[in-house]
Amino acid sequence: MNYICTWFCADEKGEESIFPQTGQKSSSQKHQDIYWKCIILFYVTSKRFNKNQGHVLYTNVKQLPIVEGNSVQQILSDLEVKIVFTDFKFKTPKGYFQMFQNQFYEFSILEHIVKNNKNPDDNYLILDSDCIFLKSAQELFDEAANNNGFLSFEDDCTTELVIHGLSRRDMKSLYQDLLSKEVEEIPGYHLGEFFLASVKNINIIFSDFLNLWPEMMRRFEAGLPKFNEEAQTLSYIYYKNDFKASPSRSMMKRIWTNPVFYRNTEPSDLDLCIWHLPSEKTFGLANLYRVLINTVPHQGSGLSDELFINLVVKTLGVPHLTLGMKLKYYLLSYYRAMKKRVKSAPLVGSLVYSN
Repeated sequence: MNYICTWFCADEKGEESIFPQTGQKSSSQKHQDIYWKCIILFYVTSKRFNKNQGHVLYTNVKQLPIVEGNSVQQILSDLEVKIVFTDFKFKTPKGYFQMFQNQFYEFSILEHIVKNNKNPDDNYLILDSDCIFLKSAQELFDEAANNNGFLSFEDDCTTELVIHGLSRRDMKSLYQDLLSKEVEEIPGYHLGEFFLASVKNINIIFSDFLNLWPEMMRRFEAGLPKFNEEAQTLSYIYYKNDFKASPSRSMMKRIWTNPVFYRNTEPSDLDLCIWHLPSEKTFGLANLYRVLINTVPHQGSGLSDELFINLVVKTLGVPHLTLGMKLKYYLLSYYRAMKKRVKSAPLVGSLVYSN
């Protein structure tokens, strides 16, 4: 059986971390509702193109919310999404790293799979919730099957670029420390938003993680270099087990869309299976939620695939932006930048936000 999954791990008050793309405190309902909208879009688009795969949501939230008058529980039930509650067992201590602390929740998901699925040939595709589908994911599962039950992709980042506290060159040094041997090549950095492995390989990955986790805590206490998030951690485990990344760029892509900062859209994006849209949570994906969930009847299920994709493309502005959408990006981006600057100014911020 093939399973398509995403997840949501809610931060508790006092355990917040930084999520730059929402601009909200991560324990707030406003922040969390942004992610619940993405989750609904994730399953609406996946179920349209992947009717024969199982769909699972992993979360540490026991009672799913009402978002803009819509019951998340009811929508997911109608879409036949299985909701699995599992605790966040691998929390990093305070001060470990300032961003994306809940990323290690993915290992709680892997633990649940290891304990509850004994079929080694089942496959799990686990994606970030700000991904959407444009066609069937069968190509991805087939590719994994042809690679001994594993599929991953690497970031095209340079060896010196520091991402979440480590460059690839830094990762090489850390690998050498952990493996107690010379690492000749500079390792790749695998995309954290994409995970596809068989249950057999998930057992290997999770077992290695359990051995690695205490060492990461020790290194934190000693002030030594460590893996700060799940992508760095998985990249190391993949390297250790000789799990190779696919060179393909035709199946999924991390698409940056904001012309103010960085935009990498291209016409060939329309041929992809999955779009990952990290900067669209409060822009295009929010608009797509309003269109598909609140406007179009039955979440667009009555539309042909061609009309559905055209609606998604037009709403998200991928690969091309209209003049109006471009203007909206500039206005909202500069407004948020000014608002952030005001908040960070102690005197002005206290006057503006004291009421």
